[in-house]
Amino acid sequence: MVGQGEIYDHSVADRRYRVLVVSTDAHNDVRTPWVAPIRHGTLDAPPHLIALADVDPLGGSVDLGRLDRIPVTGDPIGIVTGATMQRVQEALHTLFAG
Repeated sequence: MVGQGEIYDHSVADRRYRVLVVSTDAHNDVRTPWVAPIRHGTLDAPPHLIALADVDPLGGSVDLGRLDRIPVTGDPIGIVTGATMQRVQEALHTLFAG
């Protein structure tokens, strides 16, 4: 099962990048998960870019402006902290609740 807050490697053609699962576990059980790519650099510009914290398994920023539904495979390479996931959820709410 794919879990919210998990980070996966994802490949498209000859490019590999990391994605953060942002959809809920209940959604992921029955549908393709929503993910956001993780960009290099720790630019924090809510609601579109959320910087990962130092205690997260890798650095960078979650790019919510590039949400996509993709099937993820393999094992997760890590999971973000609850505090980081809370900031991502708040940003998603700001982007889509209006």
